[in-house]
Amino acid sequence: MNARSFGERIVFHDALEAMEVDFTGLNLSEAAQVDAFYDEIDARLEQSSRRWYFLVNYGDCVIAAEVWDRFAARGKQTNTAHSLGTVRVGASTATREAIRGRAGPNTFRANIFDTRDQAVAALGAMRRRAQDAGGHDEPFLGVENVSLHFGGVKALTSVSFRIHKGEISSIIGPNGAGKSSMLNVINGVYHPQEGSITFRGQTRQRMRPHDTAAQGIARTFQNIALFKGMTVLDNLMTGRNLKMKCNLLQQALYWGRAQKEEIEHRLKVEEIIDFLEIEHIRKTPVGRLPYGLQKRVELGRALAAEPTLLLLDEPMAGMNVEEKQDMSRFILDVNDQLGTTILLIEHDMGVVMDLSDFVVVLDHGQKIAEGTPDEVRTDPVVIRAYLGTAH
Repeated sequence: MNARSFGERIVFHDALEAMEVDFTGLNLSEAAQVDAFYDEIDARLEQSSRRWYFLVNYGDCVIAAEVWDRFAARGKQTNTAHSLGTVRVGASTATREAIRGRAGPNTFRANIFDTRDQAVAALGAMRRRAQDAGGHDEPFLGVENVSLHFGGVKALTSVSFRIHKGEISSIIGPNGAGKSSMLNVINGVYHPQEGSITFRGQTRQRMRPHDTAAQGIARTFQNIALFKGMTVLDNLMTGRNLKMKCNLLQQALYWGRAQKEEIEHRLKVEEIIDFLEIEHIRKTPVGRLPYGLQKRVELGRALAAEPTLLLLDEPMAGMNVEEKQDMSRFILDVNDQLGTTILLIEHDMGVVMDLSDFVVVLDHGQKIAEGTPDEVRTDPVVIRAYLGTAH
């Protein structure tokens, strides 16, 4: 163990509005060491009586494989209880791989920076997003008493819930519960017979899809909706359509303003390609890609529209464990690093409980519960209707 005590490794920076935890030089080989350090962190945070942004410095920390699960669990508990957001700096290649692999991307977010200056800049961006979001009194997205029916079939009945800016929220429920119908109402594909949608202070009963896209709502679909004969790059460029100002004639001539505009949009798409780590397939026709990569490309196309609200309809359906881990990491990155509010539908309860800040439960078109993942997980109505009799 390094000569510095655990207490000396915990520093509050009022100017940064952050608490720095320094793991540099530690060799954590026993669960008791992990618990002792996190007990000290939790005690100091409880004394401060406020929530902080976390700046975590790994340095040359070595965490034994046998205590990774304990380290991950205690870190997540501390983040949930005391953190407004976390950035990490200085992880070695081995530690990066362990964080993203063994510990799992659902537990450790992937915002690991090479230098402390980069991490501090990221903290500043997180604070600015939180300030822009303001208080939680006014919802970013409000669904009020929405009812939708197709003839005699009631898809949704008086459903209401609120989503706050900067959160990852989930809608869960059995097949046929009305989850996809709810997303279709939010982005204007379906028009409800009753109720209203409030988005960023504007209330409406119905909206056309291209209007919602212009307002900053983008989505992915349960069944992949890509242009299979086009390359990854070209598919992502379609997501920039609403951002293009030149008319059809200017685009056809491809000269002057139109050429400059397309170059600017290509640069934005290249940033998304780097962000989603799909550089190696950027010129590959989408139809040739495996299912998991196609899902990632569809996420990229939605991000190309620069949404403030991202709707994800079963983004991990049909994926294997490794693909789900990758997609979970990217969803967390979109929320953390881009500041995008996310509303997703997902059947994998492990993913939902790990990713979500807020969960809405539907059953037969009606809302039967809402709350934090822990509240929903232990709700007897949810257990009976959806999760089964066992926890």
